[in-house]
Amino acid sequence: MYFLVALGMSIISLCLFLFVKTKRNLHFEFLVFTFGAATLMWLIDCIAGAIEEGQFLSFELPLDIWISVWTVVGGIAFYLLLLLIFTIKDKKQKVVTE
Repeated sequence: MYFLVALGMSIISLCLFLFVKTKRNLHFEFLVFTFGAATLMWLIDCIAGAIEEGQFLSFELPLDIWISVWTVVGGIAFYLLLLLIFTIKDKKQKVVTE
């Protein structure tokens, strides 16, 4: 289930990146890379689970819901941290050039 959530977030962030190109200061490319990497990680985990246990996707409700929530929260928190860093960096460059 967490693979599907990460894949969904990758698709959503890719759509944001492609269709909101006028807002270059939002740096949606980092959101795409973050959730793309999470999707790749969970895909490898699903393949390993299919090889070892014969089950590609897991739907163990209490555990998988928490893993999915932490994947989304962690990805968004990492994106917001990068956005804060780039915003501060851009403000410092404006002050230096003025």
